[in-house]
Order: sequence, then structure tokens, then C-alpha cells
Amino acid sequence: MTESNRLYSLFSKHQFWEKNKNMVWLASSVRLLRNVEKFFFPGKLNVERKSQIVTLLHKELLSNPELQGSHFYKADKLNSLEKEFLVEHFLSQQLYHQAGEGEAFVVDDKGEFITEMNLRNHMQMSLLDGKGELENTLNRLIKIESALGKTITYSYSPKFGFLTADPTECGTALQVTAFLQLSALIHSETIDDLLEKYADDSITITGIQGNPTEIIGDVIAAQNTYTLGLTEENVLSSLRNFITKILVEEHAERNRIKQTANPVIKDKVSRAYGILIHSYQIEAVEALNAISLLKLGVDLGWVTGIDSAGLNTLFSNCRRAHLLCQYEGKISQDEIPHKRSEFIHKKLNGVQLTI
Repeated sequence: MTESNRLYSLFSKHQFWEKNKNMVWLASSVRLLRNVEKFFFPGKLNVERKSQIVTLLHKELLSNPELQGSHFYKADKLNSLEKEFLVEHFLSQQLYHQAGEGEAFVVDDKGEFITEMNLRNHMQMSLLDGKGELENTLNRLIKIESALGKTITYSYSPKFGFLTADPTECGTALQVTAFLQLSALIHSETIDDLLEKYADDSITITGIQGNPTEIIGDVIAAQNTYTLGLTEENVLSSLRNFITKILVEEHAERNRIKQTANPVIKDKVSRAYGILIHSYQIEAVEALNAISLLKLGVDLGWVTGIDSAGLNTLFSNCRRAHLLCQYEGKISQDEIPHKRSEFIHKKLNGVQLTI
């Protein structure tokens, strides 16, 4: 069994995505950046010094009571598929394919926690949250970070807070990203006006892969812009305030669509259903876009036979690395679009369009 299949099996035990019933707030990622005092930042370190940091950090992380059942992976021992799997699962906007010798990961068996070591900072600890519980998730992450801080001294300045490789990320060194699936606003073509209306320079908006101009699967990622001169409470408060406004607008738009039986949206949901059910082959972006519309159809009562958790799981598992893991890597690149269609057909067996 490859590392990627072990990762897939490991995370599947706790079924992070299978338990995720969110219609709109798909997930959140809470991340803390930390560096070890008296070491240069990773970009200035040779492999030997990086390896020293990895050895120091991973032993402390694996002994943390909050991280029982966690696993350690050296980056140079993971192939490109395995790294891609981690990017997909954790909705990371940072690619791992260039990670190599002297760099590493620690992940928990629940598929919620990941620490990247020496990729940009000595340590970037993230928790994936599927419940919209930003405060609880941050508190849990701080508990892990504080326990580690009892034996490891972080690079810290009384003036600039926690020091990071990128000076703009100093201070709290806290990055919080909320992934919102705004299908109603996007397909009603009102999203741009609303984002302008609620524009806040403390919030940065991108797509799910970090590209501000490419929205895939109707998902926008809202992340705090600043970390310096703010408290953790400031960061969470600003982000939650923005999220709440957007969620109110999304739910209101869904109600309008349902009440008016909007023919344009009905047509889009119907076409998405047809593509997913009848395509012989399908690329990942097309699949994600169609699954998002089908999920909107479920919420509007136009699609039956599956729930939001089932579609969130399909959304996650039809991506390239996850798909290859399920086929144990035994399919070629050319076969992927067809195998993705087969996989989707199987998962949508019994789903009906009721428009």
C-alpha cells in the first residue's frame, strides 16, 4: 500500500468530509506560523540544519497529548501524488510538490491537523474545521502550540510579535480561511456587487486554490489580510462579521430562487445533473462546478436521493489525487476523466431530478 493510500485510509476512518453536512460554509482552516529561536528561517538554512529542526519539532508534536495517533512523513519520502493528496484534503492554498529533503509533515489520524515543517517557516500548524467553530478551533490549536512552547522557544519580538519569514505575517502569525460555497449568489450573478458592498481591506477573497480570478465549485475563500497589530480576537471577529453578512445574502438568494422557481437556475441545475449522470468522461473543474449546482438543487428541493454530506464527500473525492488513491494509482493519466465519470455515476446512483 502506498503512502497516499495509507493517508486516504487513515483519514477515511474518521470521515471528515462524510460527516460534513454544510450547505454553504464548506470548511475553515485555522493556521499558526511559528519559528524556532536562534535558527535562520528555512530559506537561509542548509539541509542539515533543516533536518535538525524537523527532528526537534516532530518528536515534540508526536508526544503532544492533543495529537495522539498522529503520523510523521518526510517530504522527500512522499511522491507527487501523496503531496497532492494532502493539498486537496486540507484545502491548502500552498502547493507541496516542491517540498523535499529537510522538510516534513505531521498529520493526525482524524484528517483535521497538519503541520508543515520548513516549507516557508519552521512550522505552520493548521486545523481543518467543518463546523464553523472558529473560536473553538483556534483554542484547540493554541493549546497544541502552547504545549509545544513549553520545550521550544519561538522567535518572538515584544514589538513585532511572533516573527515569520514574511514580515507581513508577523504579530499573531494567525491565518484563518473560510471556504464558502456561494452557488446562489454566483449563478444569480449578484456576488460581485455584494463583495464590493461588503468589501473590507482586512479580508482577502480568492478562489479555493488561492487564485482571486478563478472560482471553482462556486467556492470563495475569505482570509484575514493582516496579522500584525491585531489580536487573535480581532482577526476572528472581522472574519466572522464578513462571513455572517455573506451567509445572510446567500440564504436570502436561495429563498428567492425557490419562491420564484427561477428558470435560469433550474436550467443550470438540470444541466449539471445531466453532465454528472450521463458524461462518459469529465475533468475535475467541470465536475466540481456541476456538483456544486447539484448541491444547490438538493437545498432547493429539486434533487432527491442524496444529501449535502454525500455531495461534500463526492466534491472532495472526485479530485485527482483522491480519485487515484481510490483506484490505488492503477489508472493512467488519460483514463482519469473516464474513471472520474464512472466514480460519480456510482455515487449518484438513485439520485433523481424532480424539477
